Amino acid sequence: MEFTILTENRSCNNNCINEDGLSILIEMNDNKVLLDTGITDAFLKNAKTLGVNLDEVNIIVLSHGHWDHANGLKYLNSKKTLILHPEC
Repeated sequence: MEFTILTENRSCNNNCINEDGLSILIEMNDNKVLLDTGITDAFLKNAKTLGVNLDEVNIIVLSHGHWDHANGLKYLNSKKTLILHPEC
């Protein structure tokens, strides 16, 4: 299992955008899961900077409905399986 932090409140490296909120790519076997999407499109920009292809994501999971974990969803133009916490 591999985790790639796409956004968090500290930059994942010197070339990435940081923001409050969270977005993590989880890779296990042939599955790629995007856990949360942060606040803005920073997770998309950071994925590009890190050489991560989010088109390969199979599932998007929102851990809860707070805007700093789910607001970035509006920047995705894809039809993926979406799993939501019941309070989203």
